[in-house]
Order: sequence, then C-alpha cells, then structure tokens
Amino acid sequence: MTIYGKDRLFIYGIEKILRQLSREKGSRFCSGEPAIYVTSGMDIMEMYSLFFSRPPAHYSIFISSERHFDSLSLLFPGLVKLCLAERLRVEELRQALEVMSLLSAQNQQPGYSHGAFKFTTAEQQIMRLLLRGYSVEDIARIRGVSPTTVSVQRNGLMKRTGTKSLQALCSLYTAMRA
Repeated sequence: MTIYGKDRLFIYGIEKILRQLSREKGSRFCSGEPAIYVTSGMDIMEMYSLFFSRPPAHYSIFISSERHFDSLSLLFPGLVKLCLAERLRVEELRQALEVMSLLSAQNQQPGYSHGAFKFTTAEQQIMRLLLRGYSVEDIARIRGVSPTTVSVQRNGLMKRTGTKSLQALCSLYTAMRA
C-alpha cells in the first residue's frame, strides 16, 4: 500500500501495522493496492495539492478530520473509499486495511479516473478575480452583472465542490490548476 501525507509519526504507525498484517496474512498487503491518505497536520491547500498531484487509486483510505468527509465525497464521487477520523484506534485501522485489501483483491477495477470539476468560463473568471483579491462588488463591476449574481455563482461553486469557506474554494481551484 502506498501512504501519502505529512505526519511522519502517523505514517510510521500505519507502516508498522501494515508490516504486522503482512506477517500475519501473507503477501496480500503489498504495493499496488489501496492507497492511504493521511491529512493529519495538513492545511486545506496542502490537502488539495496532494489529492490533485497524486490522485487516489480506485480503493483508497482517507485518514482525516471528520469535517472534511463531505468534501472528500464530493471531490471523489464513485471512488470506493473509507474515511476514517484522525482519532481512530489501532484495531479500527487494522479492520479498514483488511476490508480495503479484500475489496481491491475481489473487485479488480480499472484505475479510478477523477473527472475534475468543470468550471464555466464565468466561474473561472470569478475564481481568477477572487484569487487576485477583488471583492464581490469589484467582480460584479468588471463582469457587468449585479453583486448578487456573483455571490450566487460563488455560493453555487462552494456547494458543488463541497467547500465551506472561500479559502477552501480558492485552495481547491488553485490545486486543480496546478
């Protein structure tokens, strides 16, 4: 299994559990199987950068803060995933690893291809202007629409992408473009 993340102590613990499972179960826990994403200690920009630079395999485990579970579901629809809270117990992690290994072994799927969110031309323009620091009123003036229209479009983007703040939306958009 491939493990991605920043928290080296957390990752070391997962690697130790994987080694134990490998000894107990044999070669079933080898590389090329489900990926594990540990987002503990990462800010939202780092998370999105990780997800877009190393897209999840079809079977993936996400160890993250519970507040990010909805965003993960919206970011990766159709992906077979387990979202585990950062405060999980060792036995819960062992069970999750076994379940995902069994699923991936029994259901050989082609690699998951993540279709990135499609932004309309207007939405892209709004995002570029937001990233440059323009206010909703400034964007409305530039685009020749009302501030309410810009606000509705921005809120629609946040809902569609599962982001709960403007910072998260801008981070997601930046990571997608990188």
